[in-house]
Amino acid sequence: MGRMNRVSRFALFAAGAVVLAACSSGGGDTDSSASPTSEGGAPVTIATTNFSETKILASMYQQVLQAKGVDASIKELTTREVIVPALEKGEVQLTPEYLGSLTEFLNKEVNGPDAEQVASGDADATFTAAQELAGKQGLTLLTPSAAQDQNAFAVTQDFATQNNLQTLTQLGEYSQGSPITLGGPPECPKRPFCQPGLEETYNVKVGSFVPLDAGGPLTIQALNQGKVNVGLVFSSSGSVAANNLVVLEDDKGLQTAENILPALNSEAVTDTITAALDPVSAALTTDELQQLNEQVEIDRKKPEAVAKDWLTQEGLL
Repeated sequence: MGRMNRVSRFALFAAGAVVLAACSSGGGDTDSSASPTSEGGAPVTIATTNFSETKILASMYQQVLQAKGVDASIKELTTREVIVPALEKGEVQLTPEYLGSLTEFLNKEVNGPDAEQVASGDADATFTAAQELAGKQGLTLLTPSAAQDQNAFAVTQDFATQNNLQTLTQLGEYSQGSPITLGGPPECPKRPFCQPGLEETYNVKVGSFVPLDAGGPLTIQALNQGKVNVGLVFSSSGSVAANNLVVLEDDKGLQTAENILPALNSEAVTDTITAALDPVSAALTTDELQQLNEQVEIDRKKPEAVAKDWLTQEGLL
């Protein structure tokens, strides 16, 4: 399952997400025929990638903006390396983003490729740093959602229930008597935010490691078959919801905060746009995002329809 490329220290997990299948901008435009009202202001183009999650989010943004009288369309691009510069130039006006990854992207733009990392597991501190960096690039970041899409560690519901596991701290305590079998990408044993991070931050004892993939079908299958009892996943993955997996809480902040938030070209920001987007971020949770992704990735529903149903359910349309 693909995701927008993450902070450089997550490179092993993001390798499949850095290069996305390019689609023509014409093919990605969605329902751009809505007419603006005098209150709607200038048209807004929302950039997205070809990942189901960002398509859902972009469609949410489009629909709530249109409901406020804003002429909003969607343009499908490829990666953050393409989208953020387009946002800075005003070629697009809005995009759904991920807090930690965007912060580090902007950090390197502003302070150079060797800039010391400022993103962390503290969402508030990371957002503060991100706002300062974004301002220097002519961008405005709206309030982040509680919903996150970050690298995470999951177990089956049965394993969690039998061993009373809800957090990675509890996993560390459990592993003292029963070292775990960990599944993840082949590089995991050498990467600080995979096996070494579990061992150093949470005192998790890893009895054996099984090389699989980065949160993909091999890891999900291995968890379900009991070949591993802990696996690296993406926290908002539809496969997590579809397979009733439990994402263990990263209660000591091993991973950087990856809260979803709207990023805008500052010249495009209006009170109308902010009033439309803030309630979406406020209502969305990681668990709900899992369910929405499941509907698109597993049930093959259209992102636009899934977004509309959720917005209607939440009273946002």
